[in-house]
Amino acid sequence: MKTRLCSALVLALFASTLPASPPVKATPQLDPTTVGASSHVSFGGVQYVNHGLVGVGVVPANARDGRGDTLGSFSSFKVDPATWRRNADGSFAGTLYVLPDRGYNVAGLVDYAARLQKFELVFTPDYGRKPVPPTQLSLAFKGTTPFTDFDGHLTTGLDPTSDTLGGRSPVPAHKGKLTVDAEGLALRRDGTFYVSEEYGCTIYHLDPSGKMLGLITPVPALLPKFTEASGFKGFTTDHGAKQAEVGGRRANQGLEGLDITPDGRYLVAMLQSATIQDTIGDKDFNRAYARLFVYDISQEATPAKPIEHYLVELPVVDGKGAGGPPDKTAAQSELVALSKDTFLVLARDSNGNGSGRADYHAGATKNGFANHPHTYKNVTLVSTVGATNLAGTKYETSYAPAVQGDVLAARPLRLAPVAGIVPARTTDFVNLLNVGQLARFGLNLNVLGASGAAAAKAAGHDVKGMDENSLSEKWEALTLVPCLDEAHPDDFFLLVGNDNDFITHDGMMVGKAYDGIITKPGAETVENHNRILVYRLTLPGYAARRR
Repeated sequence: MKTRLCSALVLALFASTLPASPPVKATPQLDPTTVGASSHVSFGGVQYVNHGLVGVGVVPANARDGRGDTLGSFSSFKVDPATWRRNADGSFAGTLYVLPDRGYNVAGLVDYAARLQKFELVFTPDYGRKPVPPTQLSLAFKGTTPFTDFDGHLTTGLDPTSDTLGGRSPVPAHKGKLTVDAEGLALRRDGTFYVSEEYGCTIYHLDPSGKMLGLITPVPALLPKFTEASGFKGFTTDHGAKQAEVGGRRANQGLEGLDITPDGRYLVAMLQSATIQDTIGDKDFNRAYARLFVYDISQEATPAKPIEHYLVELPVVDGKGAGGPPDKTAAQSELVALSKDTFLVLARDSNGNGSGRADYHAGATKNGFANHPHTYKNVTLVSTVGATNLAGTKYETSYAPAVQGDVLAARPLRLAPVAGIVPARTTDFVNLLNVGQLARFGLNLNVLGASGAAAAKAAGHDVKGMDENSLSEKWEALTLVPCLDEAHPDDFFLLVGNDNDFITHDGMMVGKAYDGIITKPGAETVENHNRILVYRLTLPGYAARRR
């Protein structure tokens, strides 16, 4: 009782001292909405409605792509709006373009060429309430398009060793190849597309064949800055470089979200979490203020500078869901632009299958005895209306911190934008952690590995461990398509995809077989299938783009 009271008092103090602080998610944020019911959110004077999960699709984790590599899954994806249609039988169909990241790299980075995967998608929504198998969405693989640089050379997933290639700078490069850790995808009406990546926070513009046409380099505030004594420079993510970085984008936390506004005029990109200079004390729970950039692409495909630049407030979580002070930031993994100033942003914890955190905790009675339960996975609504535009200011042209805090080593701490800066507004909308809706399609939130489930059983608790239908750690892809329902013209299907990190027992990567399943007690993983969840939403005012 004393421990719970102390935790409550600490959280109350945290909330009371930080009127502008990030929202705290200290316990598992489970959605109680029953199967068949809807939930509503009022945001910016608009009523948004989540009608719930209406379908699931699965691609086996050991599937191969057109280059013979394990397919990997959805760091980003987009449905080509020109192909979306309703069939005579009531099903829907279209072409889905899928972006994997940098290949299976648990045992080290590999020379994996960035690529785009093409699928033909068929979807039949299920609005019932009875349990059904997860077969509403099917994907037929149609081909792989590898990316090539301006001279026709393949890219690589290896760590950058320089920041100049072919006279272009600053770009991440490794021994004559552009280094690309692809994370965001946006489709243009002319058939070309954009890809954002993590190493250099670069946005590449590519033609339909995958050849690069141009690029948008990061603003100065995102360029990595290292201590002079370290000797590091460029975009390297070497372990020593991470320790020596004092400014710019955080390693492996680059431009994670990317989309084009429905009118086709603006390209929107967002960091996964805060810059180094905005992370007080370099603490994981202080990465809550990410940067969002808006580029005008109506006249020039690769403009030199953004026209808008904002702070976006992300939630902070207690990674153990135990009600204590926050120790993690729920980093964002994807965005969809509803307009130039309103977005859907996918933010999540780092727990679930694939995380390597599958340990048992005897005291976690409310969380199924899991030491790291699913805590927060949510598609939030974000609005920049009324927020401070940082474009062209010192917060963009230098490493001036846009965030302040006065406690460096302990939680909770004061964290807020500097005086005069108003961040974008956010609110939770589509909560993936709905036990009933997931269970209807055969999915579950189990996170205990085999050793943890055995320990729970030995202690007299009937707790199930992870299986192949357990929700994975990483959810990183969003795309919207219209329901084509004349009676409900504001209704859309939201597709949410996971990034399975190429985790399979039967993998193949750049010509070498691998087994990616972890069996170490407390860190177990299971076959991590490529999975898509489909929700039906009402989004008043959103006009789906037709190409």
